[in-house]
Amino acid sequence: MALPLACLSNFSVTMADNIRWERFQEGDTVAFEQLFQEHWNALMYYTCNIISDADMAKDVLQNFFLELWEKRASLPVPNETRAFLLFLLRLRILNALRKEDIRSKHEHVFARLLADTTANTTDHLYYKQLYEELHQHVNQLPPRIQEVFRLSRFEHLSVAEIAARLGASEQTVRNQLNTANKRLKVMLKGSVATVLL
Repeated sequence: MALPLACLSNFSVTMADNIRWERFQEGDTVAFEQLFQEHWNALMYYTCNIISDADMAKDVLQNFFLELWEKRASLPVPNETRAFLLFLLRLRILNALRKEDIRSKHEHVFARLLADTTANTTDHLYYKQLYEELHQHVNQLPPRIQEVFRLSRFEHLSVAEIAARLGASEQTVRNQLNTANKRLKVMLKGSVATVLL
């Protein structure tokens, strides 16, 4: 039975996207440039809706694409390129907003973005895979550093909230988070799960 023309058209676009994605993963700079050009405007629009400071939004997106290039070999081949890029970008923005000076100014945006990300079914599947990998490595950290990291990344508490809960100074919490991030970056080197750090 022949497929409808619309389905064939969709199939060829998906195949073309997959081939380009695979070339990008192999280090093809032309394929990367095509991804960049095709998705920059939509991703920039999305980022600017979350982060009202245009310069900061641009920095976040540029860093996102740099990290995408660096981690290309560990990325899965997505079913839909733009949806996958938006998922990774949301994680990157969440991490940018987690920084104490930024999050305090954008608390409502942080909460909305977190809710949007966890409500999306496709995102949820990606999240599950990444968090499983991250959890395995977090379990190898010393208990106190592990606890601080979990409160920050999994319960989304601020440095001040963690310090109050644990009866520690904010600087101690920052130091422990830095230690956790450094160790996890080494453990997860080359893994896409580093977007959660």
